[in-house]
Amino acid sequence: MSGDLSRGSTSGVIIPADEDSDEALMAQIRSGSQTAYRTLVHRHLKRTYALARRLTGNEAEAEDVVQDAFLQVWQRRSQWSDDGGARFTTWLYRVVVNRCIDHKRRPVGQDLETVAEPSDSAPDAVSTIHRRQVAARLLEAQDRLTPQQRAAVTLFYYENLSNADIASVMQISIGAVESLLKRARQQLRLLLRASAQAARDSFDDG
Repeated sequence: MSGDLSRGSTSGVIIPADEDSDEALMAQIRSGSQTAYRTLVHRHLKRTYALARRLTGNEAEAEDVVQDAFLQVWQRRSQWSDDGGARFTTWLYRVVVNRCIDHKRRPVGQDLETVAEPSDSAPDAVSTIHRRQVAARLLEAQDRLTPQQRAAVTLFYYENLSNADIASVMQISIGAVESLLKRARQQLRLLLRASAQAARDSFDDG
């Protein structure tokens, strides 16, 4: 992992025109501003926790990862440089992804976009059950991906990062990212197909 905190704008976070950018806040944090630090944490906490939660599949582990990531922001504030390089969020995501992979050395998790969020209007019972079954099978399949595959899928489908940004976060080549995504999609299709067949067989046996 790089020892530098890199400048940059946020990813997926809209900053009002009258608020300081990430790099401006980091310049203040470098000078010891706790107010700027609290602002930066507040800005990225929800999205960073969501990423860690998907990667670990565990709320307590996700909280530990996020706390550690933001602790590093403060402890390593003197290393901040605003003379170019990767975005701040790229560095932050890199910390989170590496911590999640190292936490238990098991596949880091998330869903593909195929799992829909619950709608406000209550669907019929059959649709609800079916959606939950599909989501459960997808989560189970993702648990069997490698940590690197699962991280790449998470960053691509949930964080909407480009292959180039994922490569920067994971510190691998763009070609390696493309390979990880391709193998992950193939593996998920196979696992989901097998899971669906097993589910049909269980009903047939009944």
